[in-house]
Amino acid sequence: MTNVFTAKFVKIIKTWQPEELKAFESWLRSPWCNSNKNLVRLFECLRKYYPEFDDKRLTKEKLFHKILPDGKFSDRRINNLFSEGFLAAQRFLIFQNLLNNQNLQDHLLTRELQNRYLEDWFFKATQKTIDRLEAKAPKDWEDHLELYQMHHQVYHHPNQNLRLQPGSSTIVNMGEQIDLVYLLGKASIINEKVFRSRILKDERHDIEAELKKWYAVSDGVQHPAIDLYRLRFAYTDEKRLEQYQVLRAAFKDRFIHLNPKEQKVHLLSLINDTMLLVKQGQLDVVDCLDLYQMGLENGMLMNKGKLSRNTYTLIVSASNTKASFEFTHRFIEQYTQHLDESIQTDCAQWAWAHTSYWQKDLDTSLGILQGYHFKTPYLQLIGRVLHTQIYFDLFLKDPSYQFYLFNYLDTFEKRLNRDKLWSKMNKVSFLRFVQKCRTLAKFYLDIGSDTTRGSKLLDLNENVQASNWLQQKKETVLQLKAKRSSKF
Repeated sequence: MTNVFTAKFVKIIKTWQPEELKAFESWLRSPWCNSNKNLVRLFECLRKYYPEFDDKRLTKEKLFHKILPDGKFSDRRINNLFSEGFLAAQRFLIFQNLLNNQNLQDHLLTRELQNRYLEDWFFKATQKTIDRLEAKAPKDWEDHLELYQMHHQVYHHPNQNLRLQPGSSTIVNMGEQIDLVYLLGKASIINEKVFRSRILKDERHDIEAELKKWYAVSDGVQHPAIDLYRLRFAYTDEKRLEQYQVLRAAFKDRFIHLNPKEQKVHLLSLINDTMLLVKQGQLDVVDCLDLYQMGLENGMLMNKGKLSRNTYTLIVSASNTKASFEFTHRFIEQYTQHLDESIQTDCAQWAWAHTSYWQKDLDTSLGILQGYHFKTPYLQLIGRVLHTQIYFDLFLKDPSYQFYLFNYLDTFEKRLNRDKLWSKMNKVSFLRFVQKCRTLAKFYLDIGSDTTRGSKLLDLNENVQASNWLQQKKETVLQLKAKRSSKF
């Protein structure tokens, strides 16, 4: 340990909230938890530097003399004290987890009562736990597991008379709960494998074989989460959009009947489904907004208090496309701080530029883009997409912008082709966007082309950036050409 603040004891303390720090101090001062008074003094010295724990002037020797003023410095002794502190912190976390886990407390208590042959107390405690869990709605996956374990303990009690009684429901309940534990856990794994197979082309899973076993066990089982998994696993390419709409409606109808874990699994899966259909041109990006709003409201889009870059930009895009500008403003102001610190400024600048564009304030949007340099490669790309959209709108208003538009399209395409950071698969949607913009602009300039051919101009049933915007511009171009033709 070369630095006081690199010790494991300090690293674990840095993760705690102030109330946890206070509880740990009480824990250390309890003779039942800790008998080393020097450990209490060590903690008292260290907590003065919470939460940053950053003072290069503090050395192990100085810390040692604060704890033991009359003692001779020993590197081994101070290191051992830090190690003891780390072990105490681990025990504290275990105890805190136990205090907050009623199922685990009940399981440990009933097992101890059974081991000590306190049969009356054992049966009362198990029945109380079973009643508590049965009354809980919705149940977590762990609740079904605990119900199985309670029934299992009762059924396999040393007193065989209980097992041999006719009409006992314990064995039936035990079987039902273990089925639910398997079905919910296995369905979640299958769902994840389906998603991985979709995005990782080199990874293959025998989904059909796993589904066959899952369907066999789930036959006749009625459960809101399992019903949703059935709808999801029934997807076919031919009727994907129709089946997606059925699943989406069923999810919203059953949402309150799902436990928090299943709510999150099905919401995120539905968002992934939505974005896949958006890329295929079967849905508009605005169709995902209510799902994202639901995720924000219930805290399901955050991972340890952080929001991903893709989620942030998609929410801004969907909200602005839907013209929900009041929501966009609140979202940017509230959630930019939840991004990784290194990309907060990039994302905020892009978001304000994107919002200004969709509010038809092209000058402000262009000013933000031209006055700011994006450091994040992905923000550079979508910033160029937005830049292109601005030039395209200016071009439709004023033909003198033709040079700026086509020059920017050529520059954008050249940068994409020589960019080594992105794979061909990741660049293809941006290249298609550039190509379709160029095609649409040339069609607008071609006085001799008719609007009938233009209606078939863009095939958007493929992965292309800003497909909804391209569709809107296509309609605008057709209207402008029709209006221009009527004058002749």
